[in-house]
Amino acid sequence: MLCIFLVLGLLCETAAAQVSGSEGNRIWDENSDQNLTYTWTPQTYSGFYYDLDTGEGSETMTVQLTSGSRSIDRNGLQYETRPINTQFEFGNWGSYQVIGFMAERYFAGYTENSSFIKDDVSVISDGQLSKILIDSNDKKSLYTGSSLILEEGYSLNIVEVDVNGNTVWVQLEKDGNVIDDGFLSANNDYVYKTQLGDTEDVPLIAVHLAQVFSGTETNAVFVDGIFQISDKYVQIENGDRFGKMEISSTSSSGIAMKNRDSITLSKGNTIDIMGKLGFVVADASELRFAPIVETSEPGTYELRGTVYDEASNTTVWTPFNFEGFYYNIDENISTESLTLKGGINGRSINDEDLVYSSTPALVKFEHGGWGSYEVVGFMADKYFAGYPDNTLGNSKSVSVLSDDILAKVLIDDDNKKSMFTGSSMALENGYSLKASEVDVNGERVLFELYKDGKLLDSGIVAQNGDYVYEANIGGAEDVPMIAVHVSTVFRSQETDAVFIEGVFQISDDYLELSQGDSFGRMEVSTISSSGIIMKNKDSISLSKGNTIDLMGNVKFKVADSSTLRFYPFVEFESAAQDQLEIEIPEVFVVGQPAEIRVTARNISVSDVDILFEGKSIGTTGDGGNLTYTPVQAGSFTLSANKAGYISGTKDVDIVGAGVMKLLLSVSPKTVRVGDQISMKVADSVGNKPVSGVDVYFGGQKIEGQTGANGSVSYWVTSPGTYTVNATKAGYEEGKTVIEVSEDKANFEYSDLSIEPASVKGGDAVAIKVNVANTGNIAGETKVELLINNESVDSNTTSLEAGASTVVEFSHTEKTAGTYTVGVGDLSGSYDVTKSTPFLGGTATLGILAMAFILLRKRRD
Repeated sequence: MLCIFLVLGLLCETAAAQVSGSEGNRIWDENSDQNLTYTWTPQTYSGFYYDLDTGEGSETMTVQLTSGSRSIDRNGLQYETRPINTQFEFGNWGSYQVIGFMAERYFAGYTENSSFIKDDVSVISDGQLSKILIDSNDKKSLYTGSSLILEEGYSLNIVEVDVNGNTVWVQLEKDGNVIDDGFLSANNDYVYKTQLGDTEDVPLIAVHLAQVFSGTETNAVFVDGIFQISDKYVQIENGDRFGKMEISSTSSSGIAMKNRDSITLSKGNTIDIMGKLGFVVADASELRFAPIVETSEPGTYELRGTVYDEASNTTVWTPFNFEGFYYNIDENISTESLTLKGGINGRSINDEDLVYSSTPALVKFEHGGWGSYEVVGFMADKYFAGYPDNTLGNSKSVSVLSDDILAKVLIDDDNKKSMFTGSSMALENGYSLKASEVDVNGERVLFELYKDGKLLDSGIVAQNGDYVYEANIGGAEDVPMIAVHVSTVFRSQETDAVFIEGVFQISDDYLELSQGDSFGRMEVSTISSSGIIMKNKDSISLSKGNTIDLMGNVKFKVADSSTLRFYPFVEFESAAQDQLEIEIPEVFVVGQPAEIRVTARNISVSDVDILFEGKSIGTTGDGGNLTYTPVQAGSFTLSANKAGYISGTKDVDIVGAGVMKLLLSVSPKTVRVGDQISMKVADSVGNKPVSGVDVYFGGQKIEGQTGANGSVSYWVTSPGTYTVNATKAGYEEGKTVIEVSEDKANFEYSDLSIEPASVKGGDAVAIKVNVANTGNIAGETKVELLINNESVDSNTTSLEAGASTVVEFSHTEKTAGTYTVGVGDLSGSYDVTKSTPFLGGTATLGILAMAFILLRKRRD
């Protein structure tokens, strides 16, 4: 009984250690037991930079609140950040200094441990920060004439390899102009240095050339390390303002900021604090808010949970401390949790000790007039579970979860959209809705619903009405799958339009669940209308440096450190369906008005802020259009921004009045080695073919010139990225970049597991790795197992294009120690302990008897 109380006491202590009143959760809620002075750290908030391997983070933010108030007083929000050392992805380069600044990763300086520079370089000492654009150890093959495309208009061109294959001539271009070159041999670094603000000789770009090859048919260079920082630095000085924050101190040791004016946390607002960092505030009577990082730029983002380490000992993850789980901050609705029930045994989670649970909950539609629907988070994705009575014209309630079915919520928004007669709104899963016709009175619209281009349904909807498409989902019949709210129907002599203020769609590609189903390392143990419970069916080894596919999109990332440290995370890509697309003429002309049109899902978007080189030039009207008259010739960037959408960008060429530019296009769009490509050249005024044009492929002039049809052909012989140029006297040069791929099998490795993480000498460990062929043809690869960097076993695997398999090894070591495991580009480790001497039955009974006697004596 005493043991039971001790265990319960330890469990309670562990649970209590999860979150303190002053930090630990991402979300601050006045109804929770949280202090009015509250701090977010890199260990608890995924927006702040954190190096898992070292356990160091850069940024912290502390808010001082007043009970009963929605205002943060002046200097009541304090932000601090400091530079820390981190390893280059290409390990031979050593380390450099990085600093998180306004929830983005910046370069702070090189140190004596940075191998490609002799002296320390500290840009933060000069009050400057530069974004880290590339830090990669991916292997790349480059061929003569091809280019390594870098960021911000830079490219490293492979000009020529000498006949002996010892040296390669490279040129660095910036916006098409050669700014540097060099001759390098294998296993050397190309380093481009320049002045960055007040700091001289800063390495801006570093590329490691692993091998140089000269063959009878082709010459190649193999790269396995790339590092680049931005040449557009941020200047920081005391008193500088960034959003609502002001720099109070800056030095080589860090930066401190405070809010200069009070900040009001108004209901339902998203408040820009500084840079991409803001506060999202619940649309509720009680104060509830959380820091949030803007993810409007296309890309892949990581959302992580609170770190498990020796200090925090986190054993429960919910949406409050794991941003990846589904959460509705307005209604304070969460459904998912992940719990370590039995703690961790060394570096292993014992089977059934990791428990995931999710329960359905009612949540309001984004379009308020529709009421609510039932949602359930499942493996960090948002799923539809059912409708209550009288929802979207359906009088009876619907529960797909009770039929052991889940359907993803694909769209739920109330963004205003305008459609014109004949236009279509792209939905998900191949669906599109066409506004076919507006009636003569301008009161109703005829919609046609298409699936993969085939007419599926039609319906007439009046102003302030709903179009609803119903379908069977599993055993549930007549489930509203698509709903669109029409706010206004408009008819005039020139145009007919429909304005939409609500779209909802669930997937017809539903998920069927059964008890015993496996998702990654987890297995369904219970499913009902009340929710889902899953447990790990086998033990999970938390090997050093490993990333573990836990379930669906949820993974564990483990530090490459002797100290056990890990966190759950999900990666998500900015949704393509919300992407703003910019439509512009091929070329703008100085002094001539040009139309800019912005769309999303193939329909016009109004109230979009258009930026020219970062400066606003206006917003789009109801038709998604903005007229702009350029005043300066050159190459520039347009951006389109609107809340609730993914920002769009477009490069634009502006020529002077009376100047004609060569427009260059290449077909086919997808180019492979061995293809004959056609390069067509037209003028920028009438888009008419231009003959007699010289065309260059990868810096080499193509034989012949364009003919009367403006075209010239070329056979492509080597893969890579190539620049194609078109020149003719009297015209401005045309240029485009093409990617040439080759038919090949490409093998990638993931989810390396080593079970168990610790064994006795002479016992075997099971090593598994997922191997996938991401190429476009079938192929064969030798999967090699390395122990302490020595090959000890291999397995030859054949896979079709797009296929994957799990390769398993069993390995035994007798000597105690830590052993590194390598498969492909993955690595991990496990420990071997000394074997325990065998004790006979008599000896074992003797030990037990002695223990019993000692216990009796202690009681007496």
